[in-house]
Amino acid sequence: MSNVVIDVSLSLDGFIAGPGDGPGLPLGARGGRHLFGWYFGGEEAYQGTMFRPAGVHRQVVADMFQRVGAMLTGRRTYEIAHGWNGEHPVNAMPVVIMTHRPPPDPPRGKSRLVFVTEGIAAAVATAKTLAQGKEVGIAGASVAQQALAAGLVDQLLLHVVPILLGDGVRLFAHPAARAIRLRRLSSLEGADASHHRYAVLRD
Repeated sequence: MSNVVIDVSLSLDGFIAGPGDGPGLPLGARGGRHLFGWYFGGEEAYQGTMFRPAGVHRQVVADMFQRVGAMLTGRRTYEIAHGWNGEHPVNAMPVVIMTHRPPPDPPRGKSRLVFVTEGIAAAVATAKTLAQGKEVGIAGASVAQQALAAGLVDQLLLHVVPILLGDGVRLFAHPAARAIRLRRLSSLEGADASHHRYAVLRD
């Protein structure tokens, strides 16, 4: 059974992008670009990909390539990423996009892009099927918040970057109706980010 994992880079004050993020400025202003800096801080590409992690970050990227089988996100992230030009940079994995209206002409490439209009439960179920037993990685604040509120998230993997953005897209902007208790599973410390995995505890 696939675990559903919110897997995001965020600032120390909880933002996953700076203000004004969009297709022309994917991680927003106020230094939002630094949130993904740990992916690119080294000299050597990871297995011929776009990523150049160094130190403990290389271990985190290697783990991501091994464990994640599908990505789940929203229409806004899809638009900002230009649909990944049809090929997600991690193993050309399938991507499930929650949306009210699928785009008429999505990009074609190695990744299977699936648009789900029936809500968060249907989107998670579709992503689990496509992941084929591997993890489903959730990216994007809105989808993450909806999945948490619906009790559909198994773990959080937070890559905390030592920067205070002060404004932008906050990961936990809309608290759930109840407290969500977590248990820390692992932590890795690096100069450009620290990586913390938590299990979501069920009541």
